[in-house]
Amino acid sequence: MYPDREKALARGKRKDKTFIRVFCGIFISVGIILFAVSIIVGVSDHTFRQKAEPVDVVILAMRGVTGESLGTPVVRYTVGGETYTTTLNVATSSMHPGKRITVYYEKGNPQEVRYLDANGWLIPLFVFMGFVFAGMGTAFWLVKRSRERKARRLLATGKVVEAEITGIREDTTRSMNRRHPITVSCRYTAPDGRVYFFHSGPFWYESYEINPKKKVRVYVDRNNPANYYVDVSSVVG
Repeated sequence: MYPDREKALARGKRKDKTFIRVFCGIFISVGIILFAVSIIVGVSDHTFRQKAEPVDVVILAMRGVTGESLGTPVVRYTVGGETYTTTLNVATSSMHPGKRITVYYEKGNPQEVRYLDANGWLIPLFVFMGFVFAGMGTAFWLVKRSRERKARRLLATGKVVEAEITGIREDTTRSMNRRHPITVSCRYTAPDGRVYFFHSGPFWYESYEINPKKKVRVYVDRNNPANYYVDVSSVVG
């Protein structure tokens, strides 16, 4: 016994829209956040540098060094004849006890120091990763739109054939709430004896909602059989 067709179709479309929104939304949001972080860090460093003075410091020790952590540099420096010892909030792999580096201290407050050189590569990294994440989300959305346009075009102009279902599988490359969409494989034998094999894109239906006894409609480009659309909704219920 198969589920109500209309409910299954509506549920499948709803899941597809949700997946696209969540997947693209997460990647684009992460990209925007990374862009925002790079701007905030850049502005903060620029503002601090405008009201700060450079000073050479010597690293006394790398506190808390482990196999997974670079540790925290403890530095000593002299400003206005007074010697200060403080801990920086950033470390790099090149830091080690005895090394001299340049930090910036706030005018009138020598104990407020920052190591700004580390952000010279950190900001470009945030920008690059922002482009990567936002680009992936945008590219996925554009590919989805392109496939939808292709499907509409083939539904309107393609030659319709009815193919025998040969397999129903989960597309494990996509997941939502620990569930995967399905893909349908099918075979069509033309009147001249030629056999064509088709494979659908991912659809958010459950395997049990597909009736394997039915023949699935495939819309084939009349000029290019390699260009086709498998209408999985035709075998739902």
